[in-house]
Amino acid sequence: MEAPMARLPPIQRTSSIEREPRTLDIGQIQSARNLAIYILNTKTFEEASRIFTEGLQPVVSAASSMGSGNMDLGEELELIPQEAFRDIASAPF
Repeated sequence: MEAPMARLPPIQRTSSIEREPRTLDIGQIQSARNLAIYILNTKTFEEASRIFTEGLQPVVSAASSMGSGNMDLGEELELIPQEAFRDIASAPF
């Protein structure tokens, strides 16, 4: 004779998109663009750079957090397209 199976509580599932941070709507994006243009037009390059980078923190790569931080990135950096390195004055807004 088999023992009766215990009922498990239902699984509470949520879509992974619901755990993602909220994004900006088109009005907020346009407002941010306008403010960025205003800052670029009214501040020196150094002041604008400080404003745009204020509060940023370095990103720890997965490789270094897994203990592989002793990689030589010399050759890998040569493979990155130079267009990826733009200053804020040339970034499209």
